[in-house]
Amino acid sequence: MKTVAVALSGGVDSALSAYLLKNNGYDVQGLHADFGLPGPSPLPWLEKITAFLKIPLEIVPCPSTFHQKVIGYFVSEYGLGRTPNPCVVCNPALKFGVLAEKAFSLGADYFATGHYARIIPAPWGEGLTLARGVDKTKEQSYFLHRLGSQILPRILFPLGDWTKNRVKQFASEIGLPVHPHGESQDICFLPKGGYREFLLHHSSEDLNVPGDIVDLQGNKLGTHQGLYAYTVGQRRGLGLPAVEPYYVIRLEAGENRLVIGSKKDLESPGCRVSDVRFLNRPPEINGLKVLVQVRYRHKPAPAILAEGEENHFLVRFENPQSAVTPGQAAVFYLGEALLGGGWIEKAW
Repeated sequence: MKTVAVALSGGVDSALSAYLLKNNGYDVQGLHADFGLPGPSPLPWLEKITAFLKIPLEIVPCPSTFHQKVIGYFVSEYGLGRTPNPCVVCNPALKFGVLAEKAFSLGADYFATGHYARIIPAPWGEGLTLARGVDKTKEQSYFLHRLGSQILPRILFPLGDWTKNRVKQFASEIGLPVHPHGESQDICFLPKGGYREFLLHHSSEDLNVPGDIVDLQGNKLGTHQGLYAYTVGQRRGLGLPAVEPYYVIRLEAGENRLVIGSKKDLESPGCRVSDVRFLNRPPEINGLKVLVQVRYRHKPAPAILAEGEENHFLVRFENPQSAVTPGQAAVFYLGEALLGGGWIEKAW
């Protein structure tokens, strides 16, 4: 009998994943990563879930790694005038890093999560890659593009072919005990006050440093109270009256300037992407026609890749895209199959 360790959060997705794997004949072990976050503990619900499933549960404490790898990154990126994506960093470092390593050290053959994604044979050669989950409103392959290719043969995604509605309905039918508010959030560590208050509390630097608000020609239009409070595409909170609304076009951290313009000015014909990783690299990348997703809720856009130096790539969109934001991930797809991705350094 094959053994699988399932990352349990207390929510319905991971709990049903464990149920499905057990019903398919696996010897299932529950693992929970304790990030040391404030708030109610999910332990009571984890105990209910594992008791219902009749599987063991092990808590894996990793607060220091989480604070260093995820929260530290989150705070430092805002300090550089970039908009981070902590979920993209957390997955390879914590869930498929610390937690998966624990699973394999316990003798598990596989490691499973409740992500809505699939693992498929790479359509351009040998080996495996990721693909989008069937539920397009929920699929999460975007957040997984930085996983190492070596771990793919040992990962299971039981919900890759499921829709969220079907998951909820089936879990209710079998009486699966899950936290009623156990849905994962986009950023799990942010309090209700939002990211601005969080940054002010955790940053070692004074973020409330006033600077100029300028237009694209460099004309001063006002004063901001700290770049950390803005992101590309933002319209509200600028405090500048105008016939047409202003939008944040870019943040210039070196000059402590906030550049604003019209909605049309947000459009970019392309971007520069750094630290690119491929799950399973096709033989020829240069000039390849792909679909590029520049944030999680962004509709993938047709584009052409051009390989640069030092693991940088240039992305040229077929049609200009709005609010291409430095610090966010640009993820490349061939149809449903995931090629890889990197960090947006600069929008043109």
